[in-house]
Amino acid sequence: MAKDMSTRQAILELLKKCQELSVSGLKEHLDITEMAVRKHLVKLEGEELIRSRTVRQPMGRPVIFYRLTEEGNKLFPNNYDKVAVEILQDIQESMGNEAIDTLFNNREKRMRKKYQRRIYQDDPLVERVKQLVEVQQNNGYMAEFNEDENIDGVSFEQFNCPIAAIADRYDKPCQCELALFKEVLGTEQVERVACIAKGERSCKYVIKEESNE
Repeated sequence: MAKDMSTRQAILELLKKCQELSVSGLKEHLDITEMAVRKHLVKLEGEELIRSRTVRQPMGRPVIFYRLTEEGNKLFPNNYDKVAVEILQDIQESMGNEAIDTLFNNREKRMRKKYQRRIYQDDPLVERVKQLVEVQQNNGYMAEFNEDENIDGVSFEQFNCPIAAIADRYDKPCQCELALFKEVLGTEQVERVACIAKGERSCKYVIKEESNE
C-alpha cells in the first residue's frame, strides 16, 4: 500500500511540474512498468484528479496525454483561496491600492527575517541559492535547483505557488518575492524568466553574482 501511495504521489507531482505527460513520459521518471502506470492513471482519472486528451501523430497510434484537473491541483499547498482574494478586494475598495502594497511589503519584511536566518551571506552564491531552494521547498513551493551550463549564472524553479490566486490578480506579491530573493541572496542580479501567474508552468529565476563595477 505504501508503495502504491508513493507512486500515486509521484505521478501527481510529475504532472504538476510538467503540466502534461504521456504514459511513456511518466514511465521515464518511475521505476514501474507502463501497465502499472496505466493502472494508477485509471484510478486517478476515476477520482477526477487528472484528465486526458488524445493527440494524433503523423505516424502510428495517437498518444494520450494526462494533466491535473482543478481538483488535482488543490492537492498541493495553496494557502490563499477565493475568500482571501475577496478580502483583499474589500481592502482595496475601502482603503485604496496603497493599503494592498503595505500588506505585501510587511509580509516581505517578515519573510526576509526568517529567510536570513537560513541563508548565509558568507557562502558562495550556489550554496545560497540551494539554501533558498530548501526553504522554498519546505514552504510548499515545489522548488528545484537547476544545473544548467547554458546560462551565465545559476537558476531554480518553483512548480507550485501557494499564493497563486492572489498573484493572478495582484502584481505586488511577485514584485515582493523578487525583492525578497535579491535581498536574501545578496545580489541585484536576480531575474524572473518564467511566472506561474502569467500562465507558465513554473516560476523560474536566474541568479548571477553581483557585479563589482
